[in-house]
Amino acid sequence: MATETNWLALWSRVVNTTRHREETEKVSTTRKHFRRDSAFRHDPLLDFVLEHLRPDQTFLDIGAGTGRWTLPAAQHVKSVTALEPSDSMLEMLYENIEKAGIQNITVIQGRWETTGVGQHDIVACAHGIYETSDLAAFVRKMEQTAAERCYLVLRLPPWDGIITRLSLEINGHPYDSPNAVLAYNALYSLGIYPNVLVEDGMHHWRDDTVEQAFDRAKRHLNLDSSGEHDALIRTTLEECLTLTDGRYLWPDGMRSALLWWDTGKD
Repeated sequence: MATETNWLALWSRVVNTTRHREETEKVSTTRKHFRRDSAFRHDPLLDFVLEHLRPDQTFLDIGAGTGRWTLPAAQHVKSVTALEPSDSMLEMLYENIEKAGIQNITVIQGRWETTGVGQHDIVACAHGIYETSDLAAFVRKMEQTAAERCYLVLRLPPWDGIITRLSLEINGHPYDSPNAVLAYNALYSLGIYPNVLVEDGMHHWRDDTVEQAFDRAKRHLNLDSSGEHDALIRTTLEECLTLTDGRYLWPDGMRSALLWWDTGKD
């Protein structure tokens, strides 16, 4: 007999499986993926949020990073609180705030789970929930803090991707890391029915060699050096990768989804 999926437990399981890998990668990739000017790049999901902000609102940005959401939001609301735990991110955030000449931003260093920030009209977290194993506590605190609305942005992998297929065969579920599909179902199990907006298009991964693709697959799947699944990975890559303009094109890639819901307090 089929059993119902415990989405909160599955979220926690996936986070705990991937946490060590992401913490290890973060040290070496922070400067690569979070450039000082990244706060000024176009974000269609952010555009949607900005369209629904008002000048009288207060806005909390959880995991503000370099300010990619903080700075634009500050130009549409009364004030913004930027919460960020990382020293290196804070350095770039302060630089970007100074460069933009914006005065209505308060920066707090700390993790959402352990830092008190007070009531805000809007609470947003864009790609800042991946290391949180207790999704229920994280989201309930968002709801308690938000007088009007909560926003969550997470990566959304393709349903037919190579990593999804391999994870299903190796782990018994299609999730190599926390993502919007897991979050949506976990929120639903909490009695939250979020609206969903999916980013158009996808930036597909490309590798110069099959060996690079193989290394990428093992990294995403958090596999050790035992070689237990190497044959499966190589066979799957040979079947699914496409050689295009001298590089190997994946069906997988980068795309995000915005989940949002009203708290009903205002």
